[in-house]
Amino acid sequence: MHETLSPNARVRPRISHAVIKHFRELEDSVIARSQIVWEEHCTECAFPTCYASCSFYTPRQDLHCRRFAKGIVSSVIDGLQLMSVEFRKWGKLEGVGPNGMIKARSARRRARVDHLVSEVITRYIPSYRLSRIAKNRWNALKTMAQLNSYEAESDAFLIEAYRDDAGPKLPCTLTIVSKELNSGLYQTRFELVQGYNRVFASRIEIEARVDLSKPYLIQIEPVGNTINQEILFGILDFVRLRSSATKIDEPWKSTKHLSKDAKERTAKCVVWDLDNTLWRGTLAEDGMEVLVVDQITRDAVLELDRRGILQSVVSKNDPEPAFAALEAFGLGEYFLFPQISWEPKSQALRRLAELLDISIDSFVFIDDQAFERGEVKDALPMVTVLADSDNLLDRPLFDVPATAESTKRRSMYQVEERRQAALSNSELDYISFLRGCAITIDIAALSTGHIDRAYELSQRTNQLNVSGRRYSRDEIESMLKKDGRSCGFILRCEDRFGDYGIIGLCVIDRHAPIVESFMMSCRVQRKRVEHAFFAWLCRYFHHRGAKSISIQYQRTQRNAASIKMLGELGFDYREQGPERGLFVRDTATRFLDHDVVIINDMTR
Repeated sequence: MHETLSPNARVRPRISHAVIKHFRELEDSVIARSQIVWEEHCTECAFPTCYASCSFYTPRQDLHCRRFAKGIVSSVIDGLQLMSVEFRKWGKLEGVGPNGMIKARSARRRARVDHLVSEVITRYIPSYRLSRIAKNRWNALKTMAQLNSYEAESDAFLIEAYRDDAGPKLPCTLTIVSKELNSGLYQTRFELVQGYNRVFASRIEIEARVDLSKPYLIQIEPVGNTINQEILFGILDFVRLRSSATKIDEPWKSTKHLSKDAKERTAKCVVWDLDNTLWRGTLAEDGMEVLVVDQITRDAVLELDRRGILQSVVSKNDPEPAFAALEAFGLGEYFLFPQISWEPKSQALRRLAELLDISIDSFVFIDDQAFERGEVKDALPMVTVLADSDNLLDRPLFDVPATAESTKRRSMYQVEERRQAALSNSELDYISFLRGCAITIDIAALSTGHIDRAYELSQRTNQLNVSGRRYSRDEIESMLKKDGRSCGFILRCEDRFGDYGIIGLCVIDRHAPIVESFMMSCRVQRKRVEHAFFAWLCRYFHHRGAKSISIQYQRTQRNAASIKMLGELGFDYREQGPERGLFVRDTATRFLDHDVVIINDMTR
C-alpha cells in the first residue's frame, strides 16, 4: 500500500515472465503481511527552510519538493500489485508502525481496492489541492484498517525488488527506529543487483533492537548516487511465511541478507564535528568565550570513553584555536588523532581509519550540517551518519559492556602512538625494535574473572575472529565446566611502553587438537604475538601426543585478515564447504620469530 499517484506517472514496467514467476512464487508463500502504507520522503528534510537552502529542491505543482522523479507509481502486472519508484538524491521510502498482520488473500483484495481508488482520485479530481486531501484521507483509512488484523506474528521484514538497468550494485539501507525517546534503532545495509532481489531481515533480530509493539518509523533508502535509479518493488512488509519459504538464499539473483551482521555490529569510534555539534556556537565567528559544551554532551563523551568506544574530531576549522578550545573545555585528551583542517570530511575519516587501524564501517560521524553529512554519506556509505547526539548512548550501536580493558582503551591507543613514534625514531630494523620492546604475553585458563572481557572480545572482534563466532555469556560460562566439550585460554599482553590488557581468546576442544575459535585484538597484530601464542599452543598439543593442529574457519564479511595471518603462520587451508574449512599445521615445525615475544605460561 502506498501514496496515491499522479496520472501522468503511470507506466507499465517491462519485466520478463521469469521475473513474474519469482514475484508469484513469493506471493504464494506468504501467509500474512502487514501491508505498510509507504510515502516518499527526503533524508535531509528540514521543511520548510530546506526549500531555500537545498540545492536538490525540485518543486511539483504545489511547490513542495519531490525526491522521487514520478512519485510512487502503481502497476498491476499479471494480477500482481507492484509499485515503481525512481529515486533521486536523498529520496527515501518511509512508513510507520506498528501494523497488524493481514491474511494474504485479504491483503491482495485490499491492494486491488487501493489501486482502483487511486485511479479514481488521480483521474476524476482535477484540483491538485482536493486530490491531495483525498489522498491523505484515503491513506489514513488504510492505516486505520490495519487495526482489524490477523492474529499472527511475522517471521521477517521482506524487501522484494527488481532492477532492469545493468549498472553497478545499488547499496541501500533498511532502518527501523522507535519514535519514543531512549529507544532503539535497527539498521542493516543491503545491495540491489540487476534482476530480481529478495532481502529478509529476521523479526527476532529487529526486536532485539526495537520494540515493534510501540510506534516506529521504517525507512528504505538508497546510498550514494541514486539519479535515475528506478526500482520495482513487490512485497515490502513484515511477513509470515510458510515453513518451506523461510530459506533465504535461492538460485536466482538475490541479495544476501545482512541482518545478522547488522545486529552484531557495534560502534568502535565516534567522530564529532565541533561547531554546533560538540559545542554550541561557531568558533571562527563567535570566539571561544561564547562557546558552550552542555552537560549532556560532556557526559556522552565521558561515558563513551568508559565503554571503550574511541572518539575523534573531524572539523573544518583552523587547528590552533580549535585545539585550544578543546583543551579549555577539558576534552582534548579524549580525542585520538583529531583531524582539524579544511579538506573534505570523508578524506579525514579515511585517514582516521588508517591511523586507528579499525574498519571504517564501525565509525559513527556526527555533524549538524546537512551538506557535510551528505558528502560523507556519498563517499563512505558504510559510515553511520547522525545529525546530532540526542539519545546517543541509548542507540544499539553503543550497547557494549564496560570492562576493565574498555575503560583503558583510549590510553592504550595513546601508548601505541608513543610506540610508533619510538619506532620512527629508531635506527633498528623492525624485528630488532620488537625484541627491545620486551613484549610479554600471559596465557591463562579462562576463569570467572575473565567472563566479561571474553564476552566483549567475542562481540567486538571482527578482523581477527577466525571462526566468526559471537559467544553469549552463557556459552562462555559453560567453558568453565570440567565436563564441557570446550575450554578456553585468555591472552594478556604488555611491553615496556605499557599494558595492552587482555587481547585474545582461544577456545579449544578438550579432547582433540582443534581450535574452535581464535580472536585477537588488532592492536597487537604484526608484533609476533600470534607467532608466540601458536608456537605455545602447538607445544601444548604436541606434549599430549598430537602431530597436527586444526583451526576451524568460517568466512564473514570482515575477517579476511585472519586468512592472511594464518597463511603467514604456515597453516594450510582445507575447504569443508561454502566459505568454511580448517587451517591445518603440524605441531613440530617451528614458528618464525616466535621468540621475539616472551611467554608467561599461567596454565600450569
